[in-house]
Amino acid sequence: GAPGRASAVPPGELTVVGDSDQSIYAFRGATIRNIEEFEEDYPTAETILLEQNYRSTQNILTAANAVIARNTGRRAKNLWTDSGQGEPVVGYVADSEHDEARWISQEIDRLSDEHGLRPADVAVFYRTNAQSRALEEVFIRSGQPYKVVGGTRFYERREIKDAIAYLRAVDNPDDDVNLRRILNVPKRGLGDKAEAALAEHATRHDISFGLAIADAAGALREDPEGPGASDGAGGGGVVEPPAVEGLTTRARNQVRGFHELLTTLRHMLAAGDGVADILDAALDASGYLAELRASDDPQDATRVENLAELHSVASDFQAANPGAALADFLERVSLVADSDQLPDADTEGQEQGQITLMTVHTAKGLEFPVVFVTGMEDGTFPHIRAMAEDAELAEERRLAYVALTRARQRLYLTRAAVRSAWGAANAMPASRFLDDIPAQTMEWKRLASSTEALRGGGTGWGGSWG
Repeated sequence: GAPGRASAVPPGELTVVGDSDQSIYAFRGATIRNIEEFEEDYPTAETILLEQNYRSTQNILTAANAVIARNTGRRAKNLWTDSGQGEPVVGYVADSEHDEARWISQEIDRLSDEHGLRPADVAVFYRTNAQSRALEEVFIRSGQPYKVVGGTRFYERREIKDAIAYLRAVDNPDDDVNLRRILNVPKRGLGDKAEAALAEHATRHDISFGLAIADAAGALREDPEGPGASDGAGGGGVVEPPAVEGLTTRARNQVRGFHELLTTLRHMLAAGDGVADILDAALDASGYLAELRASDDPQDATRVENLAELHSVASDFQAANPGAALADFLERVSLVADSDQLPDADTEGQEQGQITLMTVHTAKGLEFPVVFVTGMEDGTFPHIRAMAEDAELAEERRLAYVALTRARQRLYLTRAAVRSAWGAANAMPASRFLDDIPAQTMEWKRLASSTEALRGGGTGWGGSWG
């Protein structure tokens, strides 16, 4: 513009819009003070509260208002609507994460049958990505179309594919694809050059990549030409393997360590160890888990949670199928992972859309006719890492407020009395956020789990869960 034009603009013409109750990205560096202290920064500012809500029913808003009201230092506001009380907020206490997922699937079916609900009208929220696994498996089994928004389906997540690759390499020493995937995962100094040298050796000697690893490690080979080789005794003696060219001394040592790791895991398999135990050993001995745990990256903390969930899958399989082979487990994983990829050829199904699965963080700004907020337990939501500090707990409460206010007509809050991680069944107390919601706005379809009911409403857990 022309010089001096800016001075012609009247002072103080600034309009900002914000909701401090929906500030949920502190972990990305966002700060709530931008909104909360705006009036201190601009003392002459006029503030207009926008409290009328055009999305949700009054019951949903009453529940959300009650949860956020517990945060201190916030500007008091009370959302209201003139669109009626609506359905009560529905609560359900499940025995486990599997029971929680099953009930949600059945309730979606019921709403579809009785009220013509379409899958596209439904969203299922969770606090952490790992919680999607039990839901995905139930939806796959029941043939309910779903999509994971803002994230990856469970068996497509990098750390899950890495862990499964370890199990496949243990089960089949000649599985070249998976051996090459994990050769340098976690990083052990076996990069592209080392992989190329091993691949070249395999091609030259017409052997698998797995045997090339054994050769590089100096593992003795059976001698097919040796004495006794042709008399059916099966013992032709052993010979030194041919040298693998193009490997540095350091790379050779690293290959030897990798080969010894796989050999140890295969001995466990041969001795009849269960899937969960072999998975444990692979993640520990490889250093995969330690590397993730040592990281400051919140994504790596999420990866640990996903691996804990995979361990639960393995433990459940072990308990339900004693004596089953590792190959049986891998086949089951393949069936679930492959059905993830099946396109919905049914055009009617496409019009009906898909159930949306997402974390609460991803849900910000969206709305759905029907919302299920899962994992309403202390330790899950609010997250265990947020429970020690007031500021972090306040952020969790804002996150819960965002979750509840995504629902237009029906809101469900579910929790599991017991949730599994790393093979242990953990008793989960009800989320403190549930205590804040006025009883008259809620209808509990189930108030206590089987065990809690037996114990007279307590949440203690004795014995194992499998």
